Amino acid sequence: MKFLLVWIVSGGVLDSGLRYDDATSCFAAAKNSGIELNAVGLRNLKFTCIPVAAGKGLKVLIAPTSRSPFPF
Repeated sequence: MKFLLVWIVSGGVLDSGLRYDDATSCFAAAKNSGIELNAVGLRNLKFTCIPVAAGKGLKVLIAPTSRSPFPF
């Protein structure tokens, strides 16, 4: 099992492409990246670490909302 770091930016989901061997290292990397991004003026970023089975792809489904800039 790997853990995928996903950023939530302005209601959108951004796949970082970074995978970690455990949730702890994923969380630590996200917190450190968040501190660095805050230092350059990017604030209020949220993240999550999603477990992904080895060799399996991940398809993120986002429910449509009136605020969504995407047609799905």
